[in-house]
Amino acid sequence: MKLNVATELKLPGREGHAVLCERIEDIEYPGRWIRFADDVTVEINYVFDGSGFETSGSVKTALKGECARCAKELTVPFAHEFEERFEKNAPEDGDAYPFSGEELDLSDLVRDTILLNMENYVLCKDDCRGLCPVCGCDLNTVQCSCEQEAEDDNPFAKLKALFNEDKEV
Repeated sequence: MKLNVATELKLPGREGHAVLCERIEDIEYPGRWIRFADDVTVEINYVFDGSGFETSGSVKTALKGECARCAKELTVPFAHEFEERFEKNAPEDGDAYPFSGEELDLSDLVRDTILLNMENYVLCKDDCRGLCPVCGCDLNTVQCSCEQEAEDDNPFAKLKALFNEDKEV
């Protein structure tokens, strides 16, 4: 995702505004894939101060995911604001994104904004009951007999009786 800034390079102090929309390839992240359900939209304000660009704006998209408890497929909206700096020949481990020529490459900014601000896990609903640990059925739709059997086999089930609201432990 590239932003042409030729005019602003010739006129320091001039504010620019752009809205970019682009399809982005799925991102491999350690241990998982980040999959996009929609195009990524970047709304950006930028100004050249003579040595670099101060930018601010927002990144919006929708991510494909699955419920952390029942593995149901779902789409999760993503929107987050950013404030970043672009500098010519900035070191890769610095506080600014590098740029060269007459374009700002927003790809790293978009990727970083998404990876640093997305939810670690999502639920289809707050009270999702998940999957049965024995037979694997979805406990949101089916009540199986395995659940009670598993509870009886649980070595910590007797400890539950110790925690009574009327008694102090």
